[in-house]
Amino acid sequence: MATINLPEKPKLIKLPRITRELAQCQMCGYCIDVCETHRQTPWESVTARGKIYYLNQLDKRGFGATDKLLGRKVEISPDFVDAMFKCTGCGNCEAVCHANIELVKLWETVRAWLVQQGVAPMPVHKGISDKIARTGNSFGEPRSKRDAWWPEDVERAPVPDAIMFAGCTGSYRMQHIPTAGVKVLARAGVKVNCLGEDEVCCSSPMLRTGITSHTMNLAITTVTKADAIGAKDMVMTCAGCFKTVSSNFGDYYSKTGQNVYHFTQYVDRLIKERKLPLNNEYNHKVTYHDPCHLGRHSKVYEEPRNILKKIKGLEFVEMEKNRENSRCCGAGGGYKSAFNDFAVNIAAERIRDAEAVGAEVIATACPFCVLNLKAGAKKIGSKVQVVDISEILLEVTGPKPEPKPEVKPEPVPEVKPEPAPAPVEEPAPAEADDADEEDYGDDFNYELTPEGVVRRAAWNKKLRCRRYYGEYQIPVAFVKGKVAVYVEEDESAVRPILEEDGWVVLKFDPAEITDGEKQAIIIRDKVKEQMRAMKKAKKRK
Repeated sequence: MATINLPEKPKLIKLPRITRELAQCQMCGYCIDVCETHRQTPWESVTARGKIYYLNQLDKRGFGATDKLLGRKVEISPDFVDAMFKCTGCGNCEAVCHANIELVKLWETVRAWLVQQGVAPMPVHKGISDKIARTGNSFGEPRSKRDAWWPEDVERAPVPDAIMFAGCTGSYRMQHIPTAGVKVLARAGVKVNCLGEDEVCCSSPMLRTGITSHTMNLAITTVTKADAIGAKDMVMTCAGCFKTVSSNFGDYYSKTGQNVYHFTQYVDRLIKERKLPLNNEYNHKVTYHDPCHLGRHSKVYEEPRNILKKIKGLEFVEMEKNRENSRCCGAGGGYKSAFNDFAVNIAAERIRDAEAVGAEVIATACPFCVLNLKAGAKKIGSKVQVVDISEILLEVTGPKPEPKPEVKPEPVPEVKPEPAPAPVEEPAPAEADDADEEDYGDDFNYELTPEGVVRRAAWNKKLRCRRYYGEYQIPVAFVKGKVAVYVEEDESAVRPILEEDGWVVLKFDPAEITDGEKQAIIIRDKVKEQMRAMKKAKKRK
């Protein structure tokens, strides 16, 4: 019997479950004008409409009856793969989409599908993924240096209120940003720590480029290590880390046991609760750039602006493209690592947006944005300064600078003999109790001790104190109101003497002090009570 050789069955390209998204697109083209990467490579294939058109054609050819009958093989074009990765994933196309397609999610799904088909990732993205798999960070740096950014003057609390998650870029390239963030939180009395060498990449660089194989293990590590510390909150200065930990972890493993905040959300709350003093002025004209992962993706728009508007001396101006319509900085979605020149060009356009409104400073809330916007400013020779909000806060929350004494020039003596001047009596020194409490030089600093927290809280209520005052070395003395405060020192020996002299002695348990607010209210009320009593006594005399 003769053998019949049947034709080889063609391999069909099976798309992921995106049929609804492809059917939703009306091909209106609104997405084209807002696509920053289209400005760099003006082929419609890189826009949302162009990519959806190609996917629709691939769908029809791969599953069409004619293709099956004729044995057509369907292949994924390298040009389409290139177009898929010439995208920052910013979501501007989604913001203007009249059909309400979840385009950000669609692009990440298609990229992951391209990886599964073996035509992606791009070599540079695979290199980043390999580094993360090998070292736990996207730069291939030693894990022993993960927390080298931690400021020496801030104590790492064994059981903190919040964990600062620095992220790879903050840990190894833009260390000054998480460093500033931790110092600012500490000044508000927040007990902070970090995961140290146990911190690993959140996996955002891989998820945005279609590599999903490592996210579960990285999420397990982060969630497990964070829960072991016992903190209530997790705070991060990186917008990409914030989106990944707050939104993506739950899709691959589990959400963290902590409340996840971006640094700007956490600080905005601290300011509203009057826990973070904004002591100093920032006399600059400032605009704000919305990071895509924080703004369009996570809908955090107002908190960063609230912070900037509360800073004394700061003149806030808004760029034309802001909030959900903000221009991307060009650094996201693996675009900068693969197409750096194009990414810097996009950043330069954002700098020009800031120049157009006369801003001296463009503030943002993500180390990726800071890094790329600085490159954009440098490329066009702009004088606009690029900073993270944490840097501004570090400056304005510091201790008030001491006023410089006015130096008067000495009169030039006449050159002629004069009789010796009569001796001048030295003025008698003023009594300590009559001193003006506003002039105390060392009445307040940012010690992260229970006593320091109480003094900071009292300072916020406009109460001024002296330290180690008088013959009995009162640790914290509110002199005008004659209120003596003891926190960590024993007052029992001197209490009867002070009370006989008219002082009210308050003793606080260090274990009960959190932000110092409760103790500051007690001190304030006692000071007012004492002042009223002394005033009445003076009138009776």
